[in-house]
Amino acid sequence: MIDGGGKATAGTAAGGRKPLRPGIAGACILFSAVIFLFILIGYRVQSREFYSGILITEFGIMLLPALVFTAISGVSFRGSLRLGPFRPVNIPIVIGIMIFAIPVAGLMNVLNLLLVDSIFGKVVVTSLPSAQNGTQFLVNLLVIAGSAGICEEVLFRGVIQRSFERIGTVPSILLAALLFSLTHLDFQKILGTFALGVLIGYIVYRTNSLYCGILAHFTNNAAAVAATFISEQMLKRFGDLGALPSETLGSGEIFDVFSTMPREVLIIVLAVYGFMFLFAAVILVLMIFLLTRANPVPREPAPITAALWGETRKHGEAKGLLYLLPGILLILAWFYVQANLFMGRQDFLTEAFLLLIGSA
Repeated sequence: MIDGGGKATAGTAAGGRKPLRPGIAGACILFSAVIFLFILIGYRVQSREFYSGILITEFGIMLLPALVFTAISGVSFRGSLRLGPFRPVNIPIVIGIMIFAIPVAGLMNVLNLLLVDSIFGKVVVTSLPSAQNGTQFLVNLLVIAGSAGICEEVLFRGVIQRSFERIGTVPSILLAALLFSLTHLDFQKILGTFALGVLIGYIVYRTNSLYCGILAHFTNNAAAVAATFISEQMLKRFGDLGALPSETLGSGEIFDVFSTMPREVLIIVLAVYGFMFLFAAVILVLMIFLLTRANPVPREPAPITAALWGETRKHGEAKGLLYLLPGILLILAWFYVQANLFMGRQDFLTEAFLLLIGSA
């Protein structure tokens, strides 16, 4: 297999078999290209119509380039994407892990929002499109949970994490999770998304199955869709009965609710949430333990080096990470524009960026 500067990589398996891991440089170029298309095209189509925009973004901008890259990389398609046999025993374990990970990811998101609030003095609360009936709920489930579960997992766990395994298992999971969180282009949710990315990355590695990653991603998104639908229906029902006030919380009032609570009530509320979090965390750890017991460490060709940065420099693998820079710089520029909009100011870069994505 040829990678980067034209040198044969050490990823080729013995006996002339196709390697399992794509080149790092190619995967990083793929990531930067996806980010460029996502910002240039994905934002536009989602702004015009949410559902068709999501489908275009997921299948046209994330899934298709990932599949094309895998096909032309000279790797084993099935082995590289971990499309081997699916073990049914993992279904309840993976679902359980993701359900009990929700409070943990939620705490990370709260900390993220507190950080944003401390810097900008406010947060902007976003929510999924609400379904008004069962049919719309099913559409949300298929579009938001199904398409993202398939397309994003193929790109991040199937291609990017797999390629980064050339520098080690732990770095591959962490780097893929970091890029996964940055790709959501929302600095208010980076910590929670990163935590979920690490968890899904470990699930995929341990089970040696991308199907488990798709199931995990689908479970998380489906839970969010279901929670939104149920809360909207409850608010509507109680609102019709006159049990709730008509006004809703604004973007800057989410933390003011706690600050205005009496001290005794606040302590009780925090104690209840703390107990719920600890309970969920304990069950989560037990479910992860079950996952490790049910799935032995995958027996695959070892990374090209046991050390993280030692021999990899010799093969030029670590240098391939430099191709992440264009994509990361685009994301940082997006965050800069977001920060300016938070503070109600614009400069030349902000105006140029908004013009680029069609929001000017």
